[in-house]
Amino acid sequence: MRHSLYTIILFTTLTAAVFVACTKDGDIIYVLDPTDAPSTSPLVTVVYDPDALGDHSYNDLIYQGVEHAASKFHLRTMQLSPITREEGLAYLENIFQQMSTQRDTIRRLFIVTSPAYDSWLRQNNRRLENNPYADLLYLETTTPLEGKGSTLYLPYYGAMYEAGAITTLYSDEVLLVGANRENESVAEAMQGFQDGFATDYISPKFEKRLFVDYIGQHQDEGFSISDSLAVQMMTKPAWNRDYTIPMIVPVCGGAGMSFQRMSEVLIQYLFMGVDVEKISGNCQHSVVKHIDEAIMECVHKWLSPNGMPKHQSLGLASGYTEVLQYSIPSIFTQMFQDDISEELHQTIHEEAIRREEDYGK
Repeated sequence: MRHSLYTIILFTTLTAAVFVACTKDGDIIYVLDPTDAPSTSPLVTVVYDPDALGDHSYNDLIYQGVEHAASKFHLRTMQLSPITREEGLAYLENIFQQMSTQRDTIRRLFIVTSPAYDSWLRQNNRRLENNPYADLLYLETTTPLEGKGSTLYLPYYGAMYEAGAITTLYSDEVLLVGANRENESVAEAMQGFQDGFATDYISPKFEKRLFVDYIGQHQDEGFSISDSLAVQMMTKPAWNRDYTIPMIVPVCGGAGMSFQRMSEVLIQYLFMGVDVEKISGNCQHSVVKHIDEAIMECVHKWLSPNGMPKHQSLGLASGYTEVLQYSIPSIFTQMFQDDISEELHQTIHEEAIRREEDYGK
């Protein structure tokens, strides 16, 4: 189970410390162990979505990026993975309460990884303004914070558009699965893929068909799924036909791993990686966010004299999102085209960048 691998608190430091404190229900959070020698090294603390670590994709990349930055810049880190949203809010309340009255000169950066805590964060971020040594980085939002704090967004529209446009190299029938309709980055990625799949850069072998389905209803739902429910969604008779190999495109975080596993078990399905690189022979192409590299760059800027920009958007044009194609032959794709010209691929790529810049305007 995930909680055996990722406990509520993940802490690494150049000098060891133990953190404990309690929520109103008696759950452990943290305070410094008085027996440890104090350290003045900068501290980076990350608060994740509930049950997010262990997804083998986006959140695990954030974890790796923070730890790589810590190694490179000689930082302490604390990575907090709550089991529930309420527990995550308790972490944040405890952090902000401490930082609003903290009087030492230790630099601290607090990273909030997604919109699960959006309303709370926007109502409370000014509490950090009295502490010149505390900074905030809020990920995956297009709307800058009013008051203290920086924001970072890695738009997925362009990369998903490009992936959708080349999908007919591998399959003309796609099940596009989203976590939910309310999450901004999920909606953008879903729209990008649909717009790309609707293009005619590549002539399909058969009639193209795209089916869209969702796992959850609300913004923080649909990022985990049982294998049995994944199979139910994959085997709906309305979108399975005999003369093509259908492809699963999961825009649902860690839930995508269930679809990947079941695509291998059921054999007759292809799988497009989202936030993961090639993980099986069923996977012919992937879309990835290099959030680990973006995090390292943000930490580097935070440590610099100029600090982090108020808002950054790093998408396809910047290389922080990317489409990866794999040349390993697959019996599933023998009926389709093997490749496209470099010129056509560049045309699609440039159009995807342009469309991403125009998206949402």
